[in-house]
Amino acid sequence: MRYPENAGKIRILLVNSDELVQKSLYEMLCRSGYEADMAASGKEAITRLNEKPFHIILMDINEADDPKTLWKIKDKSRSAAVIVLTSYGNVEMAVESIKKGAFDYLVRPVQDNRILSAIERAASEMSANERAAVPAKRVLREKDKFHGMICASEKSDRIRSLIERVSNSKTTILLHGESGTGKRMIAHAIHKADKKRRNRAFVEISCGALPREIIESELFGHTRGAFTGAISERKGRFELADGGTILLDDIDSLPLDLQVKLLRVLQQKEFEKVGDHRTIKVDTRVITTTNRDIKKAVEEKQFREDLYYRINVISIHVPALRERKEELPSFVRHFVSLYSSENDKKIKHVDPAALDVIKNYNWPGNIRELENIIERAVILDTDGIIALDDLPEILVHRATTFAAETTAILKSTLNSLKDVLKEPERVHILRVLKEVGGNKKKAANKLGINRTTLYNKLKKYGLLAYTDSDKK
Repeated sequence: MRYPENAGKIRILLVNSDELVQKSLYEMLCRSGYEADMAASGKEAITRLNEKPFHIILMDINEADDPKTLWKIKDKSRSAAVIVLTSYGNVEMAVESIKKGAFDYLVRPVQDNRILSAIERAASEMSANERAAVPAKRVLREKDKFHGMICASEKSDRIRSLIERVSNSKTTILLHGESGTGKRMIAHAIHKADKKRRNRAFVEISCGALPREIIESELFGHTRGAFTGAISERKGRFELADGGTILLDDIDSLPLDLQVKLLRVLQQKEFEKVGDHRTIKVDTRVITTTNRDIKKAVEEKQFREDLYYRINVISIHVPALRERKEELPSFVRHFVSLYSSENDKKIKHVDPAALDVIKNYNWPGNIRELENIIERAVILDTDGIIALDDLPEILVHRATTFAAETTAILKSTLNSLKDVLKEPERVHILRVLKEVGGNKKKAANKLGINRTTLYNKLKKYGLLAYTDSDKK
């Protein structure tokens, strides 16, 4: 097979929900000299297309897919050639996609050489103008440079300023903060702001989502026959991210024996594949994330101290959403716009009463929870206005109850000295409950007491109604 001479200038977006198939295709395209990126869903594909343009979109469809998804993706990149992968039972949809403008369709199972042949034909038929419309490098707009980060508070502005200062260095960066605060987006922003690496691969892996016997191979690759099931040689994430950036999510979950191997990669930029003795050199920017206190994990011998200092050269704390509530209106506008577009809705505005509830709630799930709530509200809306009845009832109840209770307590007049001395503790516990969204475990940790003690105090002060009944 002869590949286009400018294969390295052709950018391909893979849209596939099957992680194993997607990674196999990705590695095949990289070996063939193409620049590839991955999306696990139509929603993620649209996000990728908003970040940068592509020449070719290789999209897998099945019976469960919404046919509109393909055309939303096509509308986002009208000059891109769309190649559809489908099953025998879904050929009708594939044929229909050809009628509406897709370049070609391939029926699974399909060999790599047929996929490459279709890509080569699409690339060859692309006009000079179409190639020029998707430049290999481009000047990023300011919002592209920071991966669409929303900065509407001093805390977020400080993070953005820090990104500008560290982005072009090779140093490791540790992002720490609660789950759902946007650490992954900040990692993307660092990659996009890096002039040297922004046009190279951004590869990520969740250290806590994979079992021990798989994660080493995922990180460093393996040779054929290295273990049962290793039927061919495979590149690891570090090798795929060579020249670019790798994000190690939940780094605190990495097994201790693999922490040693990771330390070597960080210090010497080299490693061996599983089952191989040959040393591979890489130039990969490493960003790690955690939602735990790693210092405590080091003290408890669950995390290597030398690795901690190596990944913690630059440390960025990502604050919880409740600590930057001034950003809530900006996030709400962003998510309303995003999901209105995805669901063909026309949302005029958010009712002030609904916005007040959103502001009064303390978002224990942070930005991820807010995004899900707004997506739900957009889907359920029928009149173009996000109102109270579009929000989950439990959210409205908690927000209004906490606000009313806090106001009542602070305005209450206490007579006896005993009551006056007790009331500050009750008020403080209530405030902490409000901050953590009623989660008893988080509240106990924040107060520095065990959950049994907290439960007794909640019962004593009549505050059990303001906690999550399913979270002890």
